[in-house]
Amino acid sequence: MTGASPTTHLQDRLAHTNDWLMRQGRPTRDNSTLLQAFCEHLRDQGVKLDRCWLHIRALRPNFAGLSRLWQRGEAIRDRPLEYGFESTAAYLQSPVRFAAQNKGFHHWRLGLPGQPEFPVFEELRAEGYASYAITPLVFSDGAVNVISWATREPGGFAPDDLALLEGLLPSLSAVVEINSLRRFTSNLLTTYVGREPGELILSGQVRRGDVRTTTAALMLADLRGFSELSDRHSPDLVIETLNRYFDCLMPPVRRRGGEVMEIMGDAMLVIFNENGERDSREACRLAFEAAKEGLAALEQSNEARSGPDRIVLQAGIALHHGQASYGNIGAEDRLDFTVIGPDVNLTSRIERICREIGRNLIMSANFAALLDEPCFEIGHFDLRGFARKQLLFGL
Repeated sequence: MTGASPTTHLQDRLAHTNDWLMRQGRPTRDNSTLLQAFCEHLRDQGVKLDRCWLHIRALRPNFAGLSRLWQRGEAIRDRPLEYGFESTAAYLQSPVRFAAQNKGFHHWRLGLPGQPEFPVFEELRAEGYASYAITPLVFSDGAVNVISWATREPGGFAPDDLALLEGLLPSLSAVVEINSLRRFTSNLLTTYVGREPGELILSGQVRRGDVRTTTAALMLADLRGFSELSDRHSPDLVIETLNRYFDCLMPPVRRRGGEVMEIMGDAMLVIFNENGERDSREACRLAFEAAKEGLAALEQSNEARSGPDRIVLQAGIALHHGQASYGNIGAEDRLDFTVIGPDVNLTSRIERICREIGRNLIMSANFAALLDEPCFEIGHFDLRGFARKQLLFGL
């Protein structure tokens, strides 16, 4: 009895690995996990694979793409690709650019004459690699991504292994695209509505009128003199200044697990939810620390700038403890995920007092009572929309 032909053997390997991609690769849900499992599966199938590099475009505010490097026996290494990376010498002189422009599946035995020479090939040869393959991964919208493979096997990749890698591209591209779209959707929602609202929306809270109420420390920050800033300076400078302002205030919030629920021009509303890990006092402590650190960052940013035209950033921050309701409001097919409630309104009114009396941080009595910090009474104030005077505190 004769054995299976080489063609039949290759077809069996293709069918087996395509089935693996659909059944086990697709549920991995992120491309780092997928790449790790896929490369290990190829090794199990006899492919002498020692290195795999996946280059994926991304729609993120802080980077343009993400590269993932798998090397045998090591954990996946992720590296963001900065905006403008296409104009760098490293990209222009890379096989990635070559593959993206020339399309098709490309394979080279490293060190042989008569083939393109890229700087990375010299590095790979120095690390003991003998063979390198690269190909575009084209998504359904035409976006061009790239994947490459390398081996230290002295004879390079076997012809059947190269045929296997090329034959897997349609299925691999589809699974990578699904994971990328899932991550893209999650990241985009986090960027524009916040982490927790994004998770709620993705989990199905999209019906108009769906509302969730939570007890939390509330923080509202507002930039001083924004109207004058907008009137005196160009839109580009105004946007740059707003970004500098939020770069001071948002990181302290994010580091302490706060959620920026809304950005309203030059203002932002933040909540520190109570949960299993933090009670009312802890939520207030975190909000207070974030406010103090944010104000200190504004001072440092101002000190770092000089000249007669420098723009000095000042903010007023109100802190309160109470309830906030957030969910979907709007018309049938156009919704906003927003935060409402009397305590939200009260926080906004307290922030206006910051402006009126020239203070940069004011707390409600509810908040001050839960804070283990020395505070003093500023006084009782009439706040629009509230029948009783409100006792407010400062540092």
